[in-house]
Amino acid sequence: MIELLQEENNLIGSAAAARSLEKKEHARLLVLSDSHGNYRIMMNILMKYSPGCDAFIFCGDGITDLAEVLETADSDQNFRACLPPVIAFVRGNGDPDTFPLSFDVGKNNPLAKGLLKGTLIVPSRQILCVNNTNFYITHGHNEGVCYSKDLLGMQSKYSECTVALYGHTHIADEATEGPVTFINPGSCSRPRDGKKPGFAIITVEKDFTDTAFIKIENIFSGKPEFSVER
Repeated sequence: MIELLQEENNLIGSAAAARSLEKKEHARLLVLSDSHGNYRIMMNILMKYSPGCDAFIFCGDGITDLAEVLETADSDQNFRACLPPVIAFVRGNGDPDTFPLSFDVGKNNPLAKGLLKGTLIVPSRQILCVNNTNFYITHGHNEGVCYSKDLLGMQSKYSECTVALYGHTHIADEATEGPVTFINPGSCSRPRDGKKPGFAIITVEKDFTDTAFIKIENIFSGKPEFSVER
């Protein structure tokens, strides 16, 4: 069961869980972005897909929704048990750099000292190592991803990351340019470019990553339907 504590690296989960993920073979990552206040669809996705995943990654613009997820996990042990052992997240252009929670999420995080009890620190960038592959996680607005991925690629290479996860454009996409693979899971709430709402599940093997894009129908019905994007 995930430890609802933010460590010094700003991940949610125990340091032991993060270390285990670094060497874990055949890992699966649930990647969401741009929920923009649609807490219910985030919950629906997590309840259906997170039990089979090793980490949950949120690429920003919806920290209020992530906070609701953490609050629910704190009060509901059954929901908490279905969450992956590690949660990585970053700040979008519509998110604050801190967010208050009702429980002391930062008690193990020296970066939270001097802040109000229960303060969640929301980083602008995060690096997550999975099965010896480094993932560079950011929202993308500071890197100008709507116009070019050049800066994001430079930052990823400088950080020794071979995969860059980002959001902001609300358009699901995967492309490899040089040594870096760029993956945008799309928006699970407000898609653009005629696409359906969606997210991604990334399988991390020893020598490659494989991305499945999942589209969502009827996101406001209370009974959303999920299918693999073809």
